[in-house]
Amino acid sequence: MKLFTALLIAAASSVYAQTACNGDSSLCSKTYNSVTYLTTHNSYGFQSNAAGNQHYPIATQLTDGVRGLKLSAVQGNQSGVIELCHTSCTLLDAGTASNTLASIASWLEANPNEVVTIMWNNLGNFPISAFQSAYSSGGSIMNYVYTQPVGSLTWPTLQSMISSGKRLVNFIDTGADQTSVPWLMSEFDYVFETPYDNQNLTAFTCTIDRPTNPTSPNSMMYVMNHFLYGVVNFGGTAIEVPQPDSANVTNGDSLQTQATQCTSTFGRQPNFIEVDFYEQGSCFQVVDSLNNVAYVSKALGTAAATATGKTTINNGASASTAFSYLTLFGLVLGSLFVSL
Repeated sequence: MKLFTALLIAAASSVYAQTACNGDSSLCSKTYNSVTYLTTHNSYGFQSNAAGNQHYPIATQLTDGVRGLKLSAVQGNQSGVIELCHTSCTLLDAGTASNTLASIASWLEANPNEVVTIMWNNLGNFPISAFQSAYSSGGSIMNYVYTQPVGSLTWPTLQSMISSGKRLVNFIDTGADQTSVPWLMSEFDYVFETPYDNQNLTAFTCTIDRPTNPTSPNSMMYVMNHFLYGVVNFGGTAIEVPQPDSANVTNGDSLQTQATQCTSTFGRQPNFIEVDFYEQGSCFQVVDSLNNVAYVSKALGTAAATATGKTTINNGASASTAFSYLTLFGLVLGSLFVSL
């Protein structure tokens, strides 16, 4: 009898796994643009560094439930090769884009019922061919890229994307050329964003910041930016840095308040809620509520903890932050001396 019961449970779990889309079967019939995705700001920046915006690597973020990744393309030491850096590779260098894309591809292969979005900040003004090269070298990532008809704001259902296998949506803020690379879409033809340069909890608004004059604001998706910068001054140089020590508050009631406000202002829920230190606060509760699915509590960051022996992100947080600021100070001084 116990064996029979176990088999029934296993069979039920298998059926659920096959019918769930992004973690819940109710999302399968929803179109891509009617779902909210938790998105990490500077997803690659998880090093112990004052410039880091996350505590865990991208594969762990995805396993925890993050479905949107913001990546910055910056010129490193190799000409024409895209590096993932926080403004300057001197401050934070997470390696080549190809390596990160290969990691994302491996995760997608192991999780066939998930739709993921990548949004690129083309800080290095790379030609579209550089992105094409990075993706071509990024493991099996090209097997999953989804191509939206140019300019169309009508999106397929998650189930349709999953069934086709084309379940990685890619946007870029500048430099898109959908004639030659149709799968890397011009973000601001499809998505607008709320202001991102916020330094206190009262700064979050539901106004359109980018692009300045969206073509179809009532039909476009949108990013709700909800992360804070602090300003550190070194010798008259103001440097914006993330705020990990207040993330639990930033990602708490404040996040829900802005989500409610933006839903009312724009007449629809945000599609991408972009945050720092996603495991802090109530990010997943807010997203699940917007998607009208039941929130299920689970341990976050466990894959990274297993790999590193790290048990909680709070242990030594203040010491780590202080060390990171000293490191950042040293890097800034080094950069100044090099420029002299």
